Amino acid sequence: MRVFIHGGIPGITPYASGSHIWGKQDGLMVEVSGQTVDAMTQSVRKAIEGKGKCHLVGHDLGGLLAFNLAIEAPQLVAAVTAVASVAAAPTGDGVPDITLAHPPKPLWSRESQRWALERVSYSHHHIDDAVLDGCVKAAARQATLDPDEFVPSLMKAKSRLYEVCRTDGIKAPCQVIWGSHDPLGTFDHGLWLFRGLAQKQRVSQFHVINRAGALPFREEPEAFHHLVTAFSEGSS
Repeated sequence: MRVFIHGGIPGITPYASGSHIWGKQDGLMVEVSGQTVDAMTQSVRKAIEGKGKCHLVGHDLGGLLAFNLAIEAPQLVAAVTAVASVAAAPTGDGVPDITLAHPPKPLWSRESQRWALERVSYSHHHIDDAVLDGCVKAAARQATLDPDEFVPSLMKAKSRLYEVCRTDGIKAPCQVIWGSHDPLGTFDHGLWLFRGLAQKQRVSQFHVINRAGALPFREEPEAFHHLVTAFSEGSS
């Protein structure tokens, strides 16, 4: 079974993410909840326990949650695909990204979320009423995270990921998918994530989807579907 784990940081990113952000996918959509990365990981674990080994497909923060779960409960994970996972990629010491700086007010309004989705995309054709409706509904139910609690948990999870990559390795096959024009994370961010994973996991792949930004599964759904399907079938 494929399990899709949405990214975005509730109450922090200008668009409200949720299962709706994936559009049409063949698999289980998990609604992430919790105030820390560990709590969010547990919400995913509860959703998939009893369903056998799953192929986890995580976008941005969802990618880090998928790796976190593969480390904690490898018996539940058949494979991991991290999609535009800036949260899992090496952070580096560069200038903070300004793509989503100074969103229009009020924050998380329909107009503000449209602005955010446009900013992270290569093209705007995928931003329709359905995804905006989903974002508005998600914004109404999301709980604002406390950065003082969330950020340390994010850094802890990321640090552990790279420690595992250098030592025991992720025990499941790993795939990294990146958009060629992702404004939130460069090609090199994705490549270095792949290189970290590939140190101890021989079944690792890195793919770039052309004409796509931070949401390649929405902008180029056919290419994305092909990569995920091929990797699932090849890893089973």
